[in-house]
Amino acid sequence: MIRVNKIAKERYNLLNNSTKDFKAIFDIMFIDLANTLAESNDGFRIYKTTYLEAKNLILDKAYSINMKYPDLKDSFIGISFESSLEWIITFWAIILSGNKPYLINHRHPKELTENILDTLNVKYVMGDNLGYKRELIDYNLLDLKALKDYNFNFANEIALSTSATTLKEKIIIFTGYEISAQILNAKGILKENKLIKKHYHDELKQLVFLPLYHIFGLVAVYLWFSFFGRTLVFLNDYSADTILKTIKKHNVTHIFAVPLFWNSIEREILKGVKEKGLETKFNKGLNLTLKLQKLFPYFGLKLSKFIMRDVTNNLFGRHVYFCITGGGYIKDSTLRLINALGYPLYNGYGMSEIGITSVELSKRVSDRLKNSIGHPFDSVEYKIDNNELYVKGKSISHKAIINKDVVTIALDDYFKTSDIMEYIDDRYYIKGRLDDLYIGPNGENINPDLIEKEINIDSDYVILNYNGELSLIVNIANITKSEDIIKLDESIKSNLSKLDLSLRPSKYYFTFDNLKAKTAIKVSRQYVLKNLNDGKIKLLSKDDININEIESDNPIINKIKELMSISLNKNLSEVSNNSNFFYDLGGTSLEYFDLISRINKEFNISLSFDDIYETSIDLSHKVEASL
Repeated sequence: MIRVNKIAKERYNLLNNSTKDFKAIFDIMFIDLANTLAESNDGFRIYKTTYLEAKNLILDKAYSINMKYPDLKDSFIGISFESSLEWIITFWAIILSGNKPYLINHRHPKELTENILDTLNVKYVMGDNLGYKRELIDYNLLDLKALKDYNFNFANEIALSTSATTLKEKIIIFTGYEISAQILNAKGILKENKLIKKHYHDELKQLVFLPLYHIFGLVAVYLWFSFFGRTLVFLNDYSADTILKTIKKHNVTHIFAVPLFWNSIEREILKGVKEKGLETKFNKGLNLTLKLQKLFPYFGLKLSKFIMRDVTNNLFGRHVYFCITGGGYIKDSTLRLINALGYPLYNGYGMSEIGITSVELSKRVSDRLKNSIGHPFDSVEYKIDNNELYVKGKSISHKAIINKDVVTIALDDYFKTSDIMEYIDDRYYIKGRLDDLYIGPNGENINPDLIEKEINIDSDYVILNYNGELSLIVNIANITKSEDIIKLDESIKSNLSKLDLSLRPSKYYFTFDNLKAKTAIKVSRQYVLKNLNDGKIKLLSKDDININEIESDNPIINKIKELMSISLNKNLSEVSNNSNFFYDLGGTSLEYFDLISRINKEFNISLSFDDIYETSIDLSHKVEASL
């Protein structure tokens, strides 16, 4: 039987009594070398990597960096792998080599990333998602065996980035001290909620759904669990089918994800229930399970999974014990449904600058459904001033580089979050942002100015948060011909297709009303929002525009249309040859990943998830070029 409390206490004591740097974290993390660090599969067989095997790889790669790049010392090196065992090996190898990893965010515009690489004076990048103007350190060519008595000179800084507050770069620096404090925050979680330490057949397995370059993925998914010698399960791709099969095949026990993931799960479940005409029975079941959980907080979860087994057996199974959502707003209905199924879903809070600072941990389901973020961890302190949240503490970043200027925060200084916060009945609730920033469903902070800068439309337009969705509004007052509106619609789609999925507006609208005051020289979001609320700006949906269908008997196009209908769970008749996957068919990034995975399998090719193709015709051209 796994002695979780004993293991946790031993490692907490070791870290508390250490130098609290990355060397200390590494040494403690790799104590029980026989444990399994990572699991993956090829569809049939499960592959396991122990902590011993991973440590040896780290030592060899770090030694190879030192030997093959002797002049590379105390420098930032970019990591450009997707979340994988290679990412983890590279992260530690860079640190052990005496250099500092910069965690490249693949969802940032390339121009922004290049600016950050320049600011950090990054000359080398390691990874498989390249295209940056830097030299490549080939992971596979770091093939020297480390000498047993070699003395590694550990670095003690890492960098990650956010574009949350500026069109230019903002780089967050964490030392081992702040990361140690974030790891030690898990002590309070273990004490307050015993479910987080629950194992299935003596194994605790965390699904690596979140990117490890994101603060949520780095701290909550990787460090909180690997520090205690637990197992990470990696995905082959992000298709819905692969995610569910991986969870079941590996007996995953913990799932941490952004609201987009959980909202998609809710939508698909409700769609299936409606198609079978079981809404009344399903809702009665949810009401019953929530009542049982109120009476029996822990046993009620097991009962709920059994009562709702028609759903849970096809979803995650019965071995998922603890779930967290964070990085954005989650719908109340989603929290209710996932919790009612017997998968306890807790809402957390954090930022790139401050790390993960709180999570709702109540064993009472009624508290979990309130959509609160719980209480601040031991290492941090919250303060609300004029409804805005300020945070200070040991685990927040005390150094950042903003537009090339170094900014430091003293230990006793508060960090201004710009989040609107309420404190009600001993709990904290995020109510929105003080500025124009939009938090996307994938957890990314999105600056509308950054998107507008990338769009070139011959008309007044604005990007803003409208009815909880990132939206584009375009003025068509000077257009009088339907064919010109069609051309404008095509121009909009062309412009949006150039944006990363995480930066794309969910919807776009047209209006004949002015988007700026008569005396103004530019569009003001506040002006538009006020006039929208006052009914002075009326929006026209794109569905009112007649776009001619492009006919084709191309078998590749027809197969792609079929795969689109499967990924989107739509009738094939709803998918036309030139239907835009996102704007006409309402697809999300998760569904797009699912589509690309199906296309790769169907045609035995390897289309990248980072290249976006809007229609079946666009995709057919790429497929034909890859065959």
